Amino acid sequence: MDKPVETTKERFWNPEAFARDQWVKAAAAQLAPGSRVLDAGAGASKYRPFFAHCRYETQDFCQYQGPLVKYLQPIDYVCDITRIPLPDAALDAVLCTEVFEHVPDPMAVLAEFSRLLKPGGRLLLTVPMISAVHMEPYHFYSGLTHYWYRHWLPRQGFTIDSVTPVGGPGRSGVVVMQVFYQSWSAWERRLPQPQRLLSRALRLLAKLPIHYLLPWTLPRLDAHLDRHLICSEFLVVATRALPPAGDHSPMKTGDRAPA
Repeated sequence: MDKPVETTKERFWNPEAFARDQWVKAAAAQLAPGSRVLDAGAGASKYRPFFAHCRYETQDFCQYQGPLVKYLQPIDYVCDITRIPLPDAALDAVLCTEVFEHVPDPMAVLAEFSRLLKPGGRLLLTVPMISAVHMEPYHFYSGLTHYWYRHWLPRQGFTIDSVTPVGGPGRSGVVVMQVFYQSWSAWERRLPQPQRLLSRALRLLAKLPIHYLLPWTLPRLDAHLDRHLICSEFLVVATRALPPAGDHSPMKTGDRAPA
């Protein structure tokens, strides 16, 4: 969505976006007034109001043309996300939500964030673990596991503060069924008239459980299930590591923190 989730109806249809919005809002409130924050892959810049007390700037490549993202506000840095024209250690925080699946080399993006953040700076990162193809042709990964963050963040000079799953097996089952329903509907439109009518009758029978009953019931089980096995996404907070004692220069991109 190009705006934060607000209504009960929006929350029902977009539970991942609601959880992400509330997480970003809480994280933004913890930043000191005047902090310089870059929203990388900002799209519609929908989180700008959450950072009203900060120096909020945006980056996006602005190449996507489709219904999912509208560039509603001017972007400060229209550029490749791996080459943002800012000096080393310029930022107090980097926010990057639902972007890594859309870049060919997410490790290079992580290295760029490491370069841009001051020692002690905060990285706020979300990436789906499960998702259908979207924002074509700019979709390269279906998602990242929690092991990806635990492997790559320390190697780019970060300490991990938290890795929080959103959803779980129940919600993931709902997502897969809804993708199946959408694909079924698209296939149905290509059928000859008699088969199309039969398909539509069967699909309408499936609509109530897939779109209402299962979304209401299955996610309630996630609190009791292994949410790291499969979930919708992870909300990750990491801190740019401080330089070694006696070294007051910022770590460079090529440096590596101890694993």
